[in-house]
Amino acid sequence: MPVEMLSKIPILQPKKRKRRICVDLDGVVCEYDFPKIVKGFFGIDLSAQMIFAYDLADVLGVAPSLINTMFKEQVYGKPNLAEDAIETLKEWKSKEYELVIYSNRVKYMGHDGLAKWLIDWQIPFHGIDGGQGSYDVHIDDSPSKLMTTNSKLKLLFDQPWNKRCHNITGKLQRVYSWKEIRDVCSLLDS
Repeated sequence: MPVEMLSKIPILQPKKRKRRICVDLDGVVCEYDFPKIVKGFFGIDLSAQMIFAYDLADVLGVAPSLINTMFKEQVYGKPNLAEDAIETLKEWKSKEYELVIYSNRVKYMGHDGLAKWLIDWQIPFHGIDGGQGSYDVHIDDSPSKLMTTNSKLKLLFDQPWNKRCHNITGKLQRVYSWKEIRDVCSLLDS
């Protein structure tokens, strides 16, 4: 091919890939007053500081089935949304980031029920999965869920039940608000 022909070949720029972000709902997008919920269901007083583990069955010393029953009553209602969560998710959706929900709610609501709930409460998302995909960012309040996903950036949303996480691998980055999450993720765009 003559050299002058080479200059006419368009240079293809690699298409910028959408960022894939995995987001947990409960304890991250939705806030709960767990001491109030425990008081209403079990009739006992429990401070937020007494919740030392992600699994409330371990904290309370009860069967997981009782915790499941307690949560069934909570997951279908109006969410108490964390400050800046919806705004951030809407911003990411406008940037064409893929928003994947990875939530334990699936065991109560199923995929279709959870999708309908997300739509009803106008929580932006593109899909629901069980953490099987690969993600650029995963945001969760469960250290173990974060560590089981194939995600480049693992953001541990600070909650009383994960404060004792030792993060011995150094792979978790603790965040305290959605504003901080947005700031950390914007650094990836630079």
